[in-house]
Amino acid sequence: MAFADIRSEIPRTFFHILGGLFLAWIGFFIHPPVNKLLLGAIFAAALVSEGLRLLVPRVNALAKTLIGPFMRPNEEKGLTGAPAFTGGVFLSFLFFHPAVALAALVPLIFGDRAGLIVGKSVGRISFKGKTLEGSLACLSASFIGYAILARVWPEVFGFGWIVLFSAALIGTLAEALPRPFDDNLTIPLAVGMFLTFVT
Repeated sequence: MAFADIRSEIPRTFFHILGGLFLAWIGFFIHPPVNKLLLGAIFAAALVSEGLRLLVPRVNALAKTLIGPFMRPNEEKGLTGAPAFTGGVFLSFLFFHPAVALAALVPLIFGDRAGLIVGKSVGRISFKGKTLEGSLACLSASFIGYAILARVWPEVFGFGWIVLFSAALIGTLAEALPRPFDDNLTIPLAVGMFLTFVT
């Protein structure tokens, strides 16, 4: 990835992280069932807006004007990651305990972006569209995120170091799955199922 391409990912990275933190805040800090209703409404809005954008050229043109810096070229006439991302967060808080759902979002919010930027900038060992370097960055960012959160918020992230590392590894493996799997869905659901099973 050229420097210009990496620079183009910076706005998307901020949007990804801040948006993910906002959705995580809704899911964890707003009491159920209101949190699930809000996340479900956001997911539904993402689906409807994507449908309108793809079916109505004027809506697509407006979307490119408003969120153009956050879109990749292939998304201008195709789906963005918004429905899968909001759906992954919604399903996590719908199916899992709130602490598990919150923990399942760490690799999605932090590891996924680290893997993409490192993989496309310095990745050399590739496999089905992913790189070893990107996967190692995803694993590292996810585990570092868990380590920090376990220190500052042990009452929520007190799963144990082996469990947290395993969760980071599972999130990394889910991120590495090739298409048609969307990592915005596979990461939180895979990690959430693992944490539910072991706790």
